[in-house]
Amino acid sequence: MKKVISIVLFSVVVVFTSYSQTLIPKVGMSFSSLRAEEFVTSMDNEFSGETGYSAGLAYSIPITPIGKGLLSIQPEVFYVQKGFQVDAQGEFFGGEQYVTIRSHQEYTINYLEFPILAKYELGPDNFRFSLSAGPSVGFGLGGKYKSVATQTNDVETKEFINTSGDIRFFDSKDPNEASFDHNIDFGLQVGVGVSLFNRILVDVRYGNSFTNLNEYNESKNKVIQLTVGVPIALK
Repeated sequence: MKKVISIVLFSVVVVFTSYSQTLIPKVGMSFSSLRAEEFVTSMDNEFSGETGYSAGLAYSIPITPIGKGLLSIQPEVFYVQKGFQVDAQGEFFGGEQYVTIRSHQEYTINYLEFPILAKYELGPDNFRFSLSAGPSVGFGLGGKYKSVATQTNDVETKEFINTSGDIRFFDSKDPNEASFDHNIDFGLQVGVGVSLFNRILVDVRYGNSFTNLNEYNESKNKVIQLTVGVPIALK
């Protein structure tokens, strides 16, 4: 038994010393929206995306060669903006006549995110292709929102809401703030990347959240990240 353990430990040491570990600073853009059926209650909702930015650091740790490629574990820490826009419309009876309410809302939420990815790379040094996948957990730091609403009857259209402010998590007592129920965002990320001459890494990744922003209705983040990184070999 001791001999088997020694062989395993020796194999791990050989792998870790045969391939360099790599730090990868990254910056890029995020394109996100919300997966939901209804956000503004009792109205028809149409969702669209928000553009933000992201920046972070990845640490690639080689594990073992598989076939012609290399399997690595890559923990990361990222600051990423997620958000969405929602246009809602509904018809309501206003006492004497029906009125049409139209609403436009924009939300940008800042997260500190920690993905842990399994990454498989193959190809020559001047053009390496990679596939990655793994879980992530994000912590909401707050954000900004904007809300505009109009009311239309048989005579006129008038604006009755035009506000903006901060986003908070859990119940906010400030009427100028928007609040969500959950600030922890569990999800899964999958992506592809290309490394050029071991100097530039271009990565495209899709993140799908499992956690609702609000407790009682489906409201999950979905985001595409495009990042550019600079690999820094530690050996």
